[in-house]
Amino acid sequence: MSRPPVFAIEATNLTDERGTGIGRYTRQLIEALSALQVPPQDEFELLQLCKRSRWQLRDRLAQGPRLSSRCWWGPVWPLPRPACALLHVPDERQPPWRVPTVATVHDLYAALNINYTDEKKRQRKLRHYEHLRDSCARLVCVSENTRQDFLRLVGGDPARLKVVHPGVAPEFRPHTADEIQAVRTRHGLAGPYLLFVGSTPNKNLARTIEAFAAGRFGQDYTLLVCGEHSRTQGEALAARLAELGLASRVHFAGFVSDTDLPALYAGAAAYLFPSLYEGYGLPILEAMACGTPVLASDRGSCPEAAGGHAAIADPEDIEALAAGIAAAVAMTPARRAAALAYARTRTWEVTARGTLAVWREALAR
Repeated sequence: MSRPPVFAIEATNLTDERGTGIGRYTRQLIEALSALQVPPQDEFELLQLCKRSRWQLRDRLAQGPRLSSRCWWGPVWPLPRPACALLHVPDERQPPWRVPTVATVHDLYAALNINYTDEKKRQRKLRHYEHLRDSCARLVCVSENTRQDFLRLVGGDPARLKVVHPGVAPEFRPHTADEIQAVRTRHGLAGPYLLFVGSTPNKNLARTIEAFAAGRFGQDYTLLVCGEHSRTQGEALAARLAELGLASRVHFAGFVSDTDLPALYAGAAAYLFPSLYEGYGLPILEAMACGTPVLASDRGSCPEAAGGHAAIADPEDIEALAAGIAAAVAMTPARRAAALAYARTRTWEVTARGTLAVWREALAR
């Protein structure tokens, strides 16, 4: 009996000190693929790769059945390449191997000039997009919106770009009253709150605060803002909150661990996600999976992620945002239940099976 094919995934980002969105994607994908039940004829092995410079942190790599780990050097490879049928690249790190390659396209921030202040870094990312277009057997796009953006802004063969939505991890679920109270206590939350997560410009915090003021939500709620902001950002936000008389009604929590975030979602009266652009918008689904109503923007892939189960608003219209927040807070139990049921269908098992199908298609071309 022949040995099952070996599929390699570049996983150096799992060794980062603090988890990133792409790092969480990589870990959840590897763990779901490792646990996947398949017929004997479709069996496969997984090899997660880590750069030699991070190999001492290999205990942070994923664990599971059919899963092994190896380090790699670059750009010169002094040792025989580990035998693998295909390589999957979830970020910009890529071993210099001549093997069929699949890459994940998470967003087109650089092509749209969003969140970039360093032009050299933006140009490097643009060259990376072009490299993926020209060298990969298939590209996994996290949304149809991202797929269309890639085709419009970078180009390529539409048949090689496949949409596989990310999944929602099982820790995003409705929480008990005790679990919610515990996280409230840790973050000093005494009353009802609205939740905002993020610090990059596309997350649209300044307009969110203006909408919070315009709708007079401070009378009933605290706005809990999670995410690390620069000193300049913090000073500007503090000055504006003082002008609005809301300094005591907006609480900046700073960095929040992945351990606390699900319970903070679950305890919120609503989750506010008025982003100016997203490659997918997974937090929309994570909040829904916790049973929390969501305000999402009408830009990028946010409506696609929401699937008709969120309050939707123009993220550049303050009055529309205020109305959207009110709609989210007032969402009926039936709509909340429908959103929860929808989010529960977006599992990492589904993502893993979709990714595996793309791999097999890439090998069959």
